[in-house]
Amino acid sequence: MWEGLFFFSSKKHDNERLFFLFCFSIYIGAVTTLTAFSIDPSKGATMANFNTHISVAAAGSGLATIICTASFHLAVFDACLLCLLGIIAGLLPDIDSDHSVPIKWMFRLLTVLALLAVLIFTASLPPLYLLGSLCTTALLMHFVVFKLFKKMTIHRGLFHSVPAALLFGLLILWLGKYLLHWSLMFSWLAAAFACGGYLLHLILDELFSVDLLGGQLKDSFGSALTIFSPVSWYAYLILYAAVFTGFVLLPMPAAVTSII
Repeated sequence: MWEGLFFFSSKKHDNERLFFLFCFSIYIGAVTTLTAFSIDPSKGATMANFNTHISVAAAGSGLATIICTASFHLAVFDACLLCLLGIIAGLLPDIDSDHSVPIKWMFRLLTVLALLAVLIFTASLPPLYLLGSLCTTALLMHFVVFKLFKKMTIHRGLFHSVPAALLFGLLILWLGKYLLHWSLMFSWLAAAFACGGYLLHLILDELFSVDLLGGQLKDSFGSALTIFSPVSWYAYLILYAAVFTGFVLLPMPAAVTSII
Protein backbone atom coordinates (compact mmCIF):
# COMPACT_ATOMS: atom_id res chain seq x y z
CA MET A 1 0.00 0.00 0.00
CA TRP A 2 2.79 2.43 0.90
CA GLU A 3 5.33 1.37 -1.70
CA GLY A 4 4.85 4.66 -3.55
CA LEU A 5 6.90 6.59 -0.98
CA PHE A 6 10.12 8.32 -1.98
CA PHE A 7 12.14 5.57 -0.32
CA PHE A 8 10.54 2.46 1.11
CA SER A 9 11.94 0.40 3.95
CA SER A 10 11.61 -3.31 3.27
CA LYS A 11 11.25 -5.88 6.02
CA LYS A 12 14.97 -6.62 6.00
CA HIS A 13 15.50 -3.12 7.38
CA ASP A 14 13.14 -3.63 10.32
CA ASN A 15 15.96 -3.85 12.88
CA GLU A 16 17.47 -0.63 11.58
CA ARG A 17 14.08 1.06 11.72
CA LEU A 18 13.39 -0.13 15.26
CA PHE A 19 16.77 1.17 16.43
CA PHE A 20 15.99 4.48 14.77
CA LEU A 21 12.62 4.66 16.56
CA PHE A 22 14.30 3.88 19.89
CA CYS A 23 16.89 6.64 19.42
CA PHE A 24 14.25 9.09 18.26
CA SER A 25 12.11 8.32 21.31
CA ILE A 26 15.02 9.21 23.57
CA TYR A 27 15.56 12.37 21.53
CA ILE A 28 11.93 13.44 21.92
CA GLY A 29 12.05 12.86 25.66
CA ALA A 30 15.24 14.91 26.01
CA VAL A 31 13.97 17.80 23.89
CA THR A 32 10.61 17.90 25.69
CA THR A 33 12.33 17.92 29.09
CA LEU A 34 14.71 20.71 28.10
CA THR A 35 11.81 22.74 26.70
CA ALA A 36 9.80 22.33 29.88
CA PHE A 37 12.69 23.57 32.03
CA SER A 38 13.49 26.47 29.70
CA ILE A 39 10.04 28.09 29.97
CA ASP A 40 9.56 30.24 33.05
CA PRO A 41 6.04 31.72 33.25
CA SER A 42 7.11 34.03 36.09
CA LYS A 43 9.22 36.06 33.66
CA GLY A 44 6.07 37.18 31.86
CA ALA A 45 7.30 36.54 28.34
CA THR A 46 4.83 37.92 25.82
CA MET A 47 5.92 35.61 23.02
CA ALA A 48 7.94 32.47 22.46
CA ASN A 49 11.59 33.08 21.60
CA PHE A 50 13.76 31.29 19.07
CA ASN A 51 14.98 28.62 21.51
CA THR A 52 11.43 27.77 22.55
CA HIS A 53 10.21 27.58 18.96
CA ILE A 54 13.04 25.34 17.76
CA SER A 55 12.68 23.07 20.80
CA VAL A 56 8.91 22.64 20.39
CA ALA A 57 9.28 22.23 16.61
CA ALA A 58 11.90 19.54 17.14
CA ALA A 59 9.75 17.73 19.69
CA GLY A 60 6.57 17.91 17.60
CA SER A 61 8.27 17.01 14.33
CA GLY A 62 10.17 14.19 16.00
CA LEU A 63 7.01 12.71 17.49
CA ALA A 64 5.25 12.89 14.11
CA THR A 65 8.30 11.23 12.53
CA ILE A 66 8.12 8.34 14.97
CA ILE A 67 4.41 7.81 14.21
CA CYS A 68 4.92 7.96 10.43
CA THR A 69 7.97 5.70 10.52
CA ALA A 70 6.12 3.08 12.54
CA SER A 71 2.94 3.35 10.45
CA PHE A 72 4.32 3.68 6.93
CA HIS A 73 7.64 1.80 7.25
CA LEU A 74 9.67 4.80 6.17
CA ALA A 75 13.36 4.45 5.52
CA VAL A 76 15.65 6.28 7.95
CA PHE A 77 16.69 8.87 5.36
CA ASP A 78 13.05 9.67 4.58
CA ALA A 79 12.19 9.98 8.26
CA CYS A 80 15.10 12.35 8.93
CA LEU A 81 14.14 14.44 5.90
CA LEU A 82 10.55 14.81 7.11
CA CYS A 83 11.68 15.67 10.64
CA LEU A 84 14.07 18.35 9.36
CA LEU A 85 11.34 19.80 7.16
CA GLY A 86 8.98 20.03 10.12
CA ILE A 87 11.61 21.79 12.25
CA ILE A 88 12.37 24.34 9.53
CA ALA A 89 8.65 24.97 9.02
CA GLY A 90 8.31 25.52 12.76
CA LEU A 91 10.67 28.49 12.50
CA LEU A 92 9.52 29.94 9.19
CA PRO A 93 6.69 32.28 10.32
CA ASP A 94 9.19 34.54 12.10
CA ILE A 95 10.79 35.62 8.83
CA ASP A 96 8.49 38.64 9.11
CA SER A 97 10.43 39.77 12.19
CA ASP A 98 13.24 42.13 11.16
CA HIS A 99 15.82 40.89 13.66
CA SER A 100 14.86 37.24 14.01
CA VAL A 101 17.25 34.34 13.45
CA PRO A 102 15.08 32.71 10.71
CA ILE A 103 15.11 35.81 8.48
CA LYS A 104 18.90 36.09 8.78
CA TRP A 105 19.33 32.43 7.85
CA MET A 106 16.85 32.70 4.99
CA PHE A 107 18.52 35.67 3.33
CA ARG A 108 21.98 34.21 3.78
CA LEU A 109 20.77 31.10 2.00
CA LEU A 110 19.04 33.13 -0.72
CA THR A 111 22.20 35.19 -1.21
CA VAL A 112 24.30 32.05 -1.60
CA LEU A 113 21.80 30.62 -4.10
CA ALA A 114 21.76 33.89 -6.04
CA LEU A 115 25.56 33.94 -6.19
CA LEU A 116 25.61 30.33 -7.40
CA ALA A 117 23.07 31.17 -10.10
CA VAL A 118 25.15 34.14 -11.28
CA LEU A 119 28.27 31.99 -11.24
CA ILE A 120 26.59 29.33 -13.38
CA PHE A 121 25.06 31.67 -15.95
CA THR A 122 28.03 34.05 -16.25
CA ALA A 123 30.88 31.56 -16.03
CA SER A 124 32.02 32.46 -19.56
CA LEU A 125 32.65 36.11 -18.65
CA PRO A 126 36.18 37.41 -18.03
CA PRO A 127 37.29 37.10 -14.38
CA LEU A 128 36.98 40.83 -13.69
CA TYR A 129 33.42 41.01 -15.04
CA LEU A 130 32.50 37.82 -13.19
CA LEU A 131 33.79 39.27 -9.92
CA GLY A 132 31.82 42.46 -10.54
CA SER A 133 28.63 40.48 -11.20
CA LEU A 134 29.05 38.52 -7.96
CA CYS A 135 29.70 41.67 -5.91
CA THR A 136 26.72 43.45 -7.48
CA THR A 137 24.44 40.49 -6.74
CA ALA A 138 25.55 40.34 -3.11
CA LEU A 139 25.01 44.08 -2.66
CA LEU A 140 21.57 43.94 -4.30
CA MET A 141 20.48 41.07 -2.05
CA HIS A 142 21.62 42.84 1.11
CA PHE A 143 20.74 46.48 0.44
CA VAL A 144 17.75 46.15 -1.90
CA VAL A 145 15.95 42.80 -1.64
CA PHE A 146 16.48 42.37 2.11
CA LYS A 147 15.54 45.98 2.93
CA LEU A 148 12.50 45.84 0.64
CA PHE A 149 11.30 42.59 2.24
CA LYS A 150 11.60 44.05 5.74
CA LYS A 151 9.73 47.17 4.66
CA MET A 152 6.87 45.21 3.09
CA THR A 153 6.35 42.82 6.02
CA ILE A 154 5.30 43.33 9.62
CA HIS A 155 5.63 40.89 12.52
CA ARG A 156 2.47 38.90 13.18
CA GLY A 157 1.24 39.81 9.70
CA LEU A 158 0.34 37.54 6.77
CA PHE A 159 3.05 35.03 7.62
CA HIS A 160 1.32 34.40 10.95
CA SER A 161 -1.90 33.07 9.43
CA VAL A 162 -3.57 29.74 8.68
CA PRO A 163 -3.77 30.28 4.89
CA ALA A 164 -0.01 31.00 4.83
CA ALA A 165 0.59 27.64 6.53
CA LEU A 166 -1.62 25.85 3.98
CA LEU A 167 0.08 27.62 1.07
CA PHE A 168 3.52 26.66 2.37
CA GLY A 169 2.45 23.03 2.58
CA LEU A 170 1.15 23.12 -0.99
CA LEU A 171 4.42 24.73 -2.14
CA ILE A 172 6.38 21.85 -0.61
CA LEU A 173 4.02 19.41 -2.33
CA TRP A 174 4.67 21.06 -5.70
CA LEU A 175 8.44 21.19 -5.18
CA GLY A 176 8.58 17.56 -4.07
CA LYS A 177 6.38 16.17 -6.82
CA TYR A 178 7.55 18.14 -9.84
CA LEU A 179 11.08 19.35 -9.07
CA LEU A 180 12.49 16.67 -6.77
CA HIS A 181 10.42 13.87 -8.35
CA TRP A 182 9.24 12.37 -5.09
CA SER A 183 6.34 9.98 -5.15
CA LEU A 184 2.89 11.49 -4.68
CA MET A 185 2.40 9.93 -1.26
CA PHE A 186 5.76 11.09 0.08
CA SER A 187 5.16 14.57 -1.36
CA TRP A 188 1.91 14.79 0.60
CA LEU A 189 3.66 13.55 3.74
CA ALA A 190 6.26 16.29 3.28
CA ALA A 191 3.48 18.84 2.75
CA ALA A 192 1.78 17.68 5.95
CA PHE A 193 5.01 18.05 7.94
CA ALA A 194 5.60 21.50 6.47
CA CYS A 195 2.07 22.70 7.19
CA GLY A 196 2.00 21.03 10.61
CA GLY A 197 5.31 22.55 11.71
CA TYR A 198 4.16 25.97 10.51
CA LEU A 199 0.87 25.69 12.42
CA LEU A 200 2.70 24.49 15.52
CA HIS A 201 4.62 27.77 15.55
CA LEU A 202 1.40 29.78 15.34
CA ILE A 203 -0.29 27.73 18.07
CA LEU A 204 2.71 28.19 20.36
CA ASP A 205 2.57 31.96 19.83
CA GLU A 206 -1.09 31.95 20.80
CA LEU A 207 -0.40 29.88 23.92
CA PHE A 208 2.14 32.50 25.00
CA SER A 209 -0.62 35.08 24.59
CA VAL A 210 -2.51 33.57 27.52
CA ASP A 211 -1.44 34.58 31.04
CA LEU A 212 -2.05 31.33 32.91
CA LEU A 213 -0.92 32.75 36.25
CA GLY A 214 -3.05 35.88 36.00
CA GLY A 215 -5.98 34.19 34.29
CA GLN A 216 -6.22 36.75 31.50
CA LEU A 217 -5.44 37.27 27.83
CA LYS A 218 -2.48 39.37 26.73
CA ASP A 219 -2.64 42.09 24.09
CA SER A 220 -0.95 39.77 21.58
CA PHE A 221 -3.77 37.21 21.74
CA GLY A 222 -5.31 36.49 18.34
CA SER A 223 -2.45 37.99 16.32
CA ALA A 224 -0.70 34.72 15.42
CA LEU A 225 -3.25 32.07 14.46
CA THR A 226 -5.29 34.34 12.20
CA ILE A 227 -7.78 33.12 9.61
CA PHE A 228 -8.80 36.50 8.19
CA SER A 229 -8.12 40.16 8.88
CA PRO A 230 -10.36 43.00 7.61
CA VAL A 231 -7.33 45.32 7.61
CA SER A 232 -5.55 43.18 4.99
CA TRP A 233 -8.63 41.64 3.37
CA TYR A 234 -7.24 41.87 -0.17
CA ALA A 235 -4.03 40.05 0.80
CA TYR A 236 -6.03 37.30 2.52
CA LEU A 237 -8.24 36.91 -0.55
CA ILE A 238 -5.11 36.40 -2.66
CA LEU A 239 -3.80 33.85 -0.15
CA TYR A 240 -7.06 31.89 -0.12
CA ALA A 241 -7.27 32.04 -3.92
CA ALA A 242 -3.75 30.60 -4.15
CA VAL A 243 -4.61 27.84 -1.65
CA PHE A 244 -7.82 26.97 -3.53
CA THR A 245 -5.94 26.89 -6.84
CA GLY A 246 -3.32 24.61 -5.34
CA PHE A 247 -5.88 22.13 -4.05
CA VAL A 248 -7.61 22.10 -7.44
CA LEU A 249 -4.55 21.77 -9.65
CA LEU A 250 -2.20 19.63 -7.56
CA PRO A 251 -2.69 15.85 -7.60
CA MET A 252 -4.44 14.21 -4.68
CA PRO A 253 -3.48 10.88 -3.05
CA ALA A 254 -5.35 7.81 -4.28
CA ALA A 255 -7.10 7.47 -0.90
CA VAL A 256 -8.65 10.93 -1.33
CA THR A 257 -9.59 10.61 -5.01
CA SER A 258 -11.31 7.30 -4.33
CA ILE A 259 -13.58 8.98 -1.77
CA ILE A 260 -14.31 11.92 -4.07
